Amino acid sequence: MGLDESATTTLTFLFSDVEGSTALLRRLRDEYGEVIAEHKRLLREAWQTSGGRELDSEGDSFFVAFRRPRHAVDAAVAAQRALAAHDWPGDADVRVRIGVHTGEATAAGDHYVGLAVHRAARICDAGHGGQVLLSETTRALLEDDEHELDLRDLGMHQLKDFDRPVRIYQLAIDDLPAEFPPLRALSGETAAHLAERQDELAVAPADRTVRVLIVDDQALVRTGFRMILEAEDDLEVVGEASDGVEAVAQARALQPDVVLMDVRMPELDGIEAARQLLGEEGATAKVVMLTTFDMDEYVYEALRAGASGFLLKDVPPEQLVAGIRAVASGDALLAPSVTRRVIEEFVRRPPDSVRTPPESLAELTARELEVLKLIARGLSNAEIAKELYVSETTVKTHVAHVLMKLGLRDRVQAVVLAYESGLVQPGES
Repeated sequence: MGLDESATTTLTFLFSDVEGSTALLRRLRDEYGEVIAEHKRLLREAWQTSGGRELDSEGDSFFVAFRRPRHAVDAAVAAQRALAAHDWPGDADVRVRIGVHTGEATAAGDHYVGLAVHRAARICDAGHGGQVLLSETTRALLEDDEHELDLRDLGMHQLKDFDRPVRIYQLAIDDLPAEFPPLRALSGETAAHLAERQDELAVAPADRTVRVLIVDDQALVRTGFRMILEAEDDLEVVGEASDGVEAVAQARALQPDVVLMDVRMPELDGIEAARQLLGEEGATAKVVMLTTFDMDEYVYEALRAGASGFLLKDVPPEQLVAGIRAVASGDALLAPSVTRRVIEEFVRRPPDSVRTPPESLAELTARELEVLKLIARGLSNAEIAKELYVSETTVKTHVAHVLMKLGLRDRVQAVVLAYESGLVQPGES
């Protein structure tokens, strides 16, 4: 499965761990290695069949990511059924606990880090062998499938190292045990240790150097930007290009984290260069378009091409540096305050053929549609929460649901889709 490797994304994380592995080792002795190897084979088959990507494993524990909550649930069910049906040597009882949570995490190399990862791990550690536990967020994202799932509300539980209690659900699986002892919410460290290892293996964004490629047909502009960026310890200019063709070639060769791309250039303009660069399989660079004045008619097309935002060429040095850092860390240079100005000024009504609403919009609930419109108006999660009289956590759940259902990478894509489909109009409030 090719997961979204942009810096910050919403995924469903699954942790699994064998209960009583030490006692199992004492009982099986020489056969223990064979049993654990077979357990790993069965679980990996379940993860792969449901489109999961194994991010890490240690001992008898797994850390897996899925694009959608339903895929993770299907994998958990398949895993538990496979374990229960297997003929284990020495009458061994291999019982695995599984925890599932959906949330935002930051990609750092081959790893994902963030609170969502740790929450999923703690939920797993709270369970018992044979049990599948889901967070409230994951349950909410499964609401369209609830008629097919037997989810049992286990109430609010205080997870270790988290400030607030969370609601946890148990997934009951036909013909498998459904009764378990009370959750061990404040104990258990196995999955949590695997989650902590992600932090150690990943290079924290704040500690790594952001590699920048500068693309502009004016040498003076490139020199000015280079001087500003090279004065920062965490920013490195790895190359320059004077047109779109050279930009695409340089990006392929140098693998920058961020590309500063002028919109209007000879040979190949910045928009087409961004479209080619971002359309390549495995592309991880973020593109920030450079414009010369506030009313650049190309901004909308740049966003449609996949750019993470834009900067004016006369931007103050501190804003240029902050913007590059923001994009590298997974944010878009369409922060809520900027979105209001940019979208209302630059979005032009596309032709009717382009404005045909995508079929996926019909999958959104009324509340999700409302949240999408507010995102397009440039409201932050906190502002949306205030507007709808709900908690910010609820808003985050709705936003994740919107991006997931529409197959969008981030809020920038959501804004573009909302205007492009005619869901909102420039100047609407």
